[in-house]
Amino acid sequence: MKNPFKFFRPSSEKPKTEPIAESPEETVIPTPTEPEQPVKQPPADPFVEWCRSQVRGGIERRERNDIFEAYNIYGVDEHDRLTCRRYHRYPEHERDFDLSYSRTLTFDELNRRLLSELDKGDIKLPAYHDCIAKARALCDIPSPDAAEFIGFTENETAALREFCETFDTLTDKEYRSSDGVFCVACRSVVGDEQLNLRFRKPLPHDALDSEIAGVSKTPVEGYDIESLWIMGVYNRLRDRCQSCRVTVLTSEWSLQKEKIFLMQAEGFSPIDGTLLLAVADETSFPRFGFYSLDFSNK
Repeated sequence: MKNPFKFFRPSSEKPKTEPIAESPEETVIPTPTEPEQPVKQPPADPFVEWCRSQVRGGIERRERNDIFEAYNIYGVDEHDRLTCRRYHRYPEHERDFDLSYSRTLTFDELNRRLLSELDKGDIKLPAYHDCIAKARALCDIPSPDAAEFIGFTENETAALREFCETFDTLTDKEYRSSDGVFCVACRSVVGDEQLNLRFRKPLPHDALDSEIAGVSKTPVEGYDIESLWIMGVYNRLRDRCQSCRVTVLTSEWSLQKEKIFLMQAEGFSPIDGTLLLAVADETSFPRFGFYSLDFSNK
C-alpha cells in the first residue's frame, strides 16, 4: 500500500533551492556635467560721486508731506556731464533705496541745487566748495579772484559779537555759528518782537547775483525801513562801516509777503570785502531759498 503521507517532508529537512546565478556587476557610467557658468557681474557704474545730501524724510518745512526718505547724489556720468541722482525708499516696506531719477544739469542748475541743499543743512560748506570747484574745472569756468569764504575767523567772530552787543534796543541775545554763518537771535526791548540776524560773506556764485524764483528784490534807503528795530540795526551798521546798501527781499509765493532786509556793508573792520547782514523775524527766513537765509534756529 502506498504511503499517503509521502509528500510531507520532515521538519528537519530544508527544501532544496536552486543556486542563483550571480549577475555581472553593473558598470555606472557617469553622466557628463555641464561646465559651471561664471556668475555675471553687473557692469561697473561709471557715475562718479562728488557729494551726497543728508537723508530726509517725513514732513518737510517748505514742501508737501513726504511719506518716504530720500537723498541726492551729485557728480558726473560716463559722458562727463554734471548729474544729480535722487534715491528714495519707503520705510514701511523695509527696502533699500531705489533710484528715482538721474538728471543732467547745467552749471547754474547744479549751483542752485547745491545752494538749496546748503540752505536746508543737507550738505556742508566745504562740500559745496569742493563740488563747485570740480564743476568749474569741467565747464571751463574761471576761478574767482577772491578766496572762497569758509567762515569767519575768531577775530572776525569776536568783532561781530561785540558789534551786536552795542544794540541797546535789542535784548536776550543768543549767538551761534555754523558753516560760515554767524547768527543772532534777540528780542526788542519794547513789544517783545523777535528778530534774527544772519552774517556771512558772499560766495563766488551767490544766488544774490541772479534771479531767485518767487523772490523780488527792491533796493531801498535806510529811512524807508518801517520797522523801528531793523532801522536801529541799519543805523548801527552804517556808523561802523564805510558804505551800506539795503535790499528788501519779498516772497511773492506767500500770502503774507514775508520780507527780509539784506544789508551789504563795505569797510566793516576787521572784515575785508563785503559783509552781508540779513535781518527778519524767525518765521520769514524759511520762505527764501538761498544760502544762510534759511538757517533755522535749531
